[in-house]
This record gives sequence, C-alpha cells and structure tokens, in this order.
Amino acid sequence: MTLAIVLAIIIVGLLLIFLEMFVVPGTALFGIAGGIAVVAGVIMMYNYFGSTWGNITALLTTLAVGVVIIAGFRVIQSNRIAMKAEINSKVNELEQHLYNLGEKGITATELRPNGKAQFGNNKTEVFSTGEYIQRGTEVEIIKITNNRIFVKPTKI
Repeated sequence: MTLAIVLAIIIVGLLLIFLEMFVVPGTALFGIAGGIAVVAGVIMMYNYFGSTWGNITALLTTLAVGVVIIAGFRVIQSNRIAMKAEINSKVNELEQHLYNLGEKGITATELRPNGKAQFGNNKTEVFSTGEYIQRGTEVEIIKITNNRIFVKPTKI
C-alpha cells in the first residue's frame, strides 16, 4: 500500500465529514462514512508505515477533524445558512373601521358559504349564514366576528 493511497483515504474521509457539516447536515451518512474512512486511513498508516508515522497521522487527522467540526458549529451558530426572515402579519386581518353592520355590497363570487364581496372599492372575503348566494347579489353585513364578515341577501 503506498503512502498516496493512505493519504487519499484520509482526505476523502475529511471531505465526507466536511460535507456532513456544511452541505447535507443531519443525514449522518456522510459523517459516519467519513469517520470510518479517517479511522481506516490512520490504522493503515500504523500497519504499513510504523508507529511514528501512525502517531503523526493520528495527531494531524484529529486536528483536521477538530477544525472541521469547530468551523461547522461556528457556521451553524452564525445563522449564515438559515434564513432569518419572519412573518409578523396575520391572514385576513380586518380593519374594523372599514366595515360596519348594515353596510351593503355586491357579491363578486358565489358564496358557498364563503366567497368574495365588494363593499365600495374594497373586495373582501365574506361568509353567508349557510345558504348559497349567487354572484352579483346585493348583500348586507349582519355580523362581524373573529375577523369574519357574515352577510345575508338584502330584500328587494
């Protein structure tokens, strides 16, 4: 076994550990394979080149693995990999002053039991009291509860 083959096995193991830390974290497949390759390379170095070269290789690979792991944890903790954006808004958050009880509008879609209706220039989601209301029907707001607007058809 040549020195180049043993060093190539150790370098491949270090690259696999690097992949586990930075490219595909959490799979453990690359980390385990890299650890096995590094340990196998160090054992081969002891077997084929003696204890002096084995000790030097063990020390250097331990330092290299330590550097890769410490660098990996620093990258993870710095949040350079993860997205930091937050969503602070709510869906269908109604502005209470826009809509009032008794206000009249026209349905923009069928209400089965929910759909869209237009009140002035604003189009919003509304709910019927359970019945089907056709598009283009004039409706009146009868209740506003938990950011839901309930309507009923107006009498003609």
